[in-house]
Amino acid sequence: MKRPPISVTVTLIFILLNAAVWFVFALLVAFNAVRSIPSTGIFKWIMIIPALGTSGILVGITIFLRRHNRIAFYSGLVMLVIIAVLSIADEFGWIDLFSLTISLVPLVLMIKDRSWYLFPGNSDPDKIKPHDA
Repeated sequence: MKRPPISVTVTLIFILLNAAVWFVFALLVAFNAVRSIPSTGIFKWIMIIPALGTSGILVGITIFLRRHNRIAFYSGLVMLVIIAVLSIADEFGWIDLFSLTISLVPLVLMIKDRSWYLFPGNSDPDKIKPHDA
């Protein structure tokens, strides 16, 4: 198998970093390390479950992106856009800037390298025949 371009590797690393951030956030909430989130009640679980789900989905997207899966490509774009938009939806601080950055970098790189993800073995979009698209 041909090695992916360095930008694809960077994209996958950033998506995994994003997944790790969501996983750590879920653990911090679970162990009551985030003071702004109540330590009891349903609100705690409303934060933990989506954070763990997001983390798992991002890991899955990374695995399937490596395999040139179209659904993973489009799902990845949607997930990263949602995370980026939600990063700026409330008060904007350093954590939000970090979250926005680790979402926008892979988003831009995925769009740049879309031919690698969508047309395996044909990474030059100028060489794609009409029936291949």
